[in-house]
Amino acid sequence: MEEKLFFAPLERRHLSEVITLLQNISEFLPDSHRHDEIWLNHALQNNVFSIVAHHDDGVVLGFGTILLESKIGGGKIGHVEDIVTHPNFRNLGIGRSILENLTLIAIREKYYKVTLHCKKRNTLFYEKSGFNIAGTSMQKLLDE
Repeated sequence: MEEKLFFAPLERRHLSEVITLLQNISEFLPDSHRHDEIWLNHALQNNVFSIVAHHDDGVVLGFGTILLESKIGGGKIGHVEDIVTHPNFRNLGIGRSILENLTLIAIREKYYKVTLHCKKRNTLFYEKSGFNIAGTSMQKLLDE
């Protein structure tokens, strides 16, 4: 029997799997004793929406977040973050579906633009998902 794929809001029960999945795109790995604190801080943000893609057995295969920002000039934009798909399930449209679901949230909330920053090697994926190159991304890493 073929398993179905579901997209749902992130719940506390997904956190450990999502943190493990994020190791595919980030070296940051918080200690497991901080998971409750991390979940509480994330869940209290009313402008952040996170989605998981999972099989009907509950196994998390993908994850993504959109941060909705109200600009001082009155416009509202969304910032996509942390799009990741389990390495064994890439090229199946999961990442694209996560992006579509996040974009629908921005549309529902009447935001006029969705942005994201990515590594150069990922630009083709995002272009195929309807995004266009629009500028240069920069960062400054801060010591903790």
